[in-house]
Amino acid sequence: MTSSRLTETVRYADGERSLVHYHSGTTLRVAGILVVRLSGRVTEGRGEGQSAQRTVPALPSRLPTQCLSSGLQGSSGWAQLLIQP
Repeated sequence: MTSSRLTETVRYADGERSLVHYHSGTTLRVAGILVVRLSGRVTEGRGEGQSAQRTVPALPSRLPTQCLSSGLQGSSGWAQLLIQP
């Protein structure tokens, strides 16, 4: 994680929102897929005070050796946000 704090605003279909502050992050590579996991807490709105975890797998569009100098330029896939009681 390049920043010591990362903030995300989640907007729900019913118009409510949650403000999530992430305080830590880890990355790991599993079977060629880079997985980023951010951990934090909901500080405002729905779920205030609850812990939150964002998981994002990055599926590279190039061979891993092609991005050694430039880093990951893009990916495709899904992201999961879990807000726990």
